Amino acid sequence: MKVSLVIPTYNSMDLVTSCLVSLNHQQLEKGDEFEVVLIDDGSTDGTGEAVDYLLLTYPIQRLYLPRTENSCRSAARNAGIRAAKGELIVFVDGDQLVDPLFVQEHIRCHRAHPDVFVIGFRDYLAPGKVDVDLLQRSFTLDAFPPVSEPDERWEVAAALSENLPNLATGWHFLYGCNSSVRKQHLLDVGGFDENLRKWSFEDVELGYRLHRQGLTPVFNRYSRVYHQFHPESNRQRHADWRENFAYFTSKHPELEVRLQWVLDPYFDPDRADGPSWFEAYLRFEFACRALAGRLPLGRTYEVLVIDEERVTEAVHEIAQRGATDDLVVIDTTNDRDLPLAVQTLRTGRELLYFKQPDQHLLKQVEKTFGCVAPLDRATGA
Repeated sequence: MKVSLVIPTYNSMDLVTSCLVSLNHQQLEKGDEFEVVLIDDGSTDGTGEAVDYLLLTYPIQRLYLPRTENSCRSAARNAGIRAAKGELIVFVDGDQLVDPLFVQEHIRCHRAHPDVFVIGFRDYLAPGKVDVDLLQRSFTLDAFPPVSEPDERWEVAAALSENLPNLATGWHFLYGCNSSVRKQHLLDVGGFDENLRKWSFEDVELGYRLHRQGLTPVFNRYSRVYHQFHPESNRQRHADWRENFAYFTSKHPELEVRLQWVLDPYFDPDRADGPSWFEAYLRFEFACRALAGRLPLGRTYEVLVIDEERVTEAVHEIAQRGATDDLVVIDTTNDRDLPLAVQTLRTGRELLYFKQPDQHLLKQVEKTFGCVAPLDRATGA
């Protein structure tokens, strides 16, 4: 499969050069290939010259877009989509460092299921410099600062389900830092909305349209990137968030879209008593569940544990039992295909899925969802 990584950048020379060098170490299966489409959105810091000087092991198209009042990440990404030669578009932000299995993991999902959009998470790095010379020689964690915190979305998936379609708000998880969609699907929905010119929502709004188009959001825990630290203004981010939210809801007045307003207190720098992102997101998720008639929970969930001996028949068993029961699937295997297969099932019932969860998480799940059997006993702990 031919893949195009679309990467926008603007006056972030050090960040994007580290990103591009990290991509030298991608491990692809025979017959697969990738290119990078780098959209330089009017940089004035020498980004172009620095990129041209890099020793890269893959083909790269560098597009320079003169800066105008209409410049934005949506327009930059759309330019990258148009220039892309691949059938699969993978979005990466220019401030990410990319794991060697990243591209192959996105390919694996789309090869098996063409009507999905794939979402990966990011780990946030602590402040510090990247050792580009070491990164050029090898993708090693010693080349960059340690991880300071996980992606905020992970806490939601870990608590409610790694089966992203089982969330009422799974479309909201599409972020431009780590996601992929077949090019034809992007063209069918018109790409990114270039009226969203500020920070936030341009990727989420695309996720909403892909969801409305009938595509399935799926989470891939193995497509990993690392977010390089750089300072940002929380006050400006909040102003941008509100401006883009107003446009988003004017375009899509559906209540499930307007319910994103419950996230505002988290972004508001003047709310010292504001909720954490996790707390705010749970309110959004459960409000959308209520809207869809999925609350109160008030049910008991059957527990199905998948071990290595049962993995071959797992999808059939999950589909069969999930057709009659609300189901919690505990996957204790190392199989990488089962999570994707579960997320593309349609059982008509609640289908919760957890990959190798620890005991603390199991107790939280049992308390929240009222499982028939204690989950610690179900896993043999």
